[in-house]
Amino acid sequence: MSTGARLHTHQCLAGRLPQRHRTPCRGSSAIVALSALLLVWAVLSARAVQAQAAAAGAFPEDAVEAVFLYRFAGYVQWPRTEQHSRFVVAVLDADAVAARLQSLLPEHPIHGLPAQVHRIRTLQELGSAQMLYVGPDYDGNLAALIARLRGRPVLVVSDRNGALDAGSMVNFLMESGHVRFEVSLLAARQAGLLISSELLAVAEHVKTGDGRAQPLCAPLAGQRTDCARRVAIR
Repeated sequence: MSTGARLHTHQCLAGRLPQRHRTPCRGSSAIVALSALLLVWAVLSARAVQAQAAAAGAFPEDAVEAVFLYRFAGYVQWPRTEQHSRFVVAVLDADAVAARLQSLLPEHPIHGLPAQVHRIRTLQELGSAQMLYVGPDYDGNLAALIARLRGRPVLVVSDRNGALDAGSMVNFLMESGHVRFEVSLLAARQAGLLISSELLAVAEHVKTGDGRAQPLCAPLAGQRTDCARRVAIR
């Protein structure tokens, strides 16, 4: 693994993130190993990302997506007015991903809160969840579903072509057999959410909605990184 990092069952790489993103790591399961791998993936330069993401391809797609969902939360800021005693990830029509999250979240707090997953069948069951993952098995009208959340600070993550145009904030992509993702800053802003530039820097595409291509980069301390204009304006 680049940067000299090695995966041990008793060691995690959370310290490589800025302080506000650090999360305790416990256990020795494949999920924890994958979590550490994707953490390194998220803070390396664009070229190194490709090599690290290739390694992630050895894990099942549902496991990769589950860890991404967990990591996404660390790069998103919810309104300070929102007070919760726990962090809830609601999963709609993605049972395999929900099962992975059930094994991952109990030992990994999110924003300092106990984290748990709720499998839901309808939006009425969403409750006060801070994140909603709409899986690829959902066959309803995604745009109509998201429209019902308008004004609520819920991070909507999806797995469907064209989902950003339907109002999703983060959407999974499958490229060359590997899981990638794209981000809509426009949709996130409309929900009152702030997405870290560190996450934007490793997204495949970023939809800004303002007609401006912005340089996106997250250089590591002591290193110089050339910022690439990789924003998809739509």
